[in-house]
Amino acid sequence: MQDVDVNKAKKEKSLFKMQPDWIYSEPIDLEHKQYVLMDFLKYCDKKIDKFEVYPTYTELSIHLANLQSISGEFKTLYFEKKLFNVDDEILISDLKFKPVPILDEKDYDEFTEIVKFSGQKVLDYFNMMKAVWNIVYDSISIKIIKNEKNIYDSSGYFYCDFQNGRKVWKYQIEKKERLTIDSKMNVIPVKLSEEIKDNFVFNFDIEKKLPIFELKATYDFPLESSLLPAFKRKILNYIIQKNTLKNLKKHGI
Repeated sequence: MQDVDVNKAKKEKSLFKMQPDWIYSEPIDLEHKQYVLMDFLKYCDKKIDKFEVYPTYTELSIHLANLQSISGEFKTLYFEKKLFNVDDEILISDLKFKPVPILDEKDYDEFTEIVKFSGQKVLDYFNMMKAVWNIVYDSISIKIIKNEKNIYDSSGYFYCDFQNGRKVWKYQIEKKERLTIDSKMNVIPVKLSEEIKDNFVFNFDIEKKLPIFELKATYDFPLESSLLPAFKRKILNYIIQKNTLKNLKKHGI
């Protein structure tokens, strides 16, 4: 398979505001790169102010990893994984590396200054977005309200009451040998009929008996970019913890 640079992988529709090749694209000029980076960080400021975590959190983590790799080994990262959802994760196993394509020796000193200036800035913003994510995640409580014995199945439902309405999703966890917090969870919204709305817990999913989770957030953070990604990780973490306890009891620990 031919290597595809990260900036080309999503050329038609990228979830990223600034592609990782910005750092070594022409011109190799400190003042120009400062302008490009500060424009991106202003964009991040708006996302932070609105508590919109994804996909900016992922993007910042990629830029940070790229700058650290360039600074340490003079290698830039790329990946071939396609990103379809705002909270799709890019794992360490997805990353590949190649030498930075700086061919003109006269650009090395200028490039070094660009990397030095950018590294701390991106690290600061990554930490700010991480703090926002922690606030969102910690504001959420989770409770299994039906069919708890079936939580180890790969599918189920979850809901939350959001802005004076109830929102429901069906989830499907991609099957792997071992469930981890990085496991892929696909979700689709579910429309409720009027009959189900009247007595949700009793009437919903009587036949399949899939687990139903209730999630509550302290604040109405943005749904698609923050709450929904956090809901998915809360459910994964809940199932993992229950499975760990189950295995410990099984072995008499």
